[in-house]
Amino acid sequence: MKRIIAVLSVSCAVLFGLLLWQIVKAPTPDTSSAISSQQQSDQPLYLVRAQKNGVLAVYPYGSDTAAIVTDIHLSSLREYDQALMQHGFPLYSEQDLTSFLEDFDS
Repeated sequence: MKRIIAVLSVSCAVLFGLLLWQIVKAPTPDTSSAISSQQQSDQPLYLVRAQKNGVLAVYPYGSDTAAIVTDIHLSSLREYDQALMQHGFPLYSEQDLTSFLEDFDS
């Protein structure tokens, strides 16, 4: 009986060791590069620019139809920011859009 328990114990220890070795040996995906490639693309997702009435709007890149019309008036911005918004300010991710709206809408 003692021999069976000893064999089972050694077998369990070997199986546990093999399992640990597989976990350690398995390659881990590089999530940081996947996230950064999703967040930053070569082409902007959105373009923020002033409408004719002087209010800022967010356009999907390449579209002439505003996706979001803000309450931000061009005249409330600094001259430098006004010039940027006249030409259009590119946003490359959803996070950029959120940050922009939080920064300028305060």
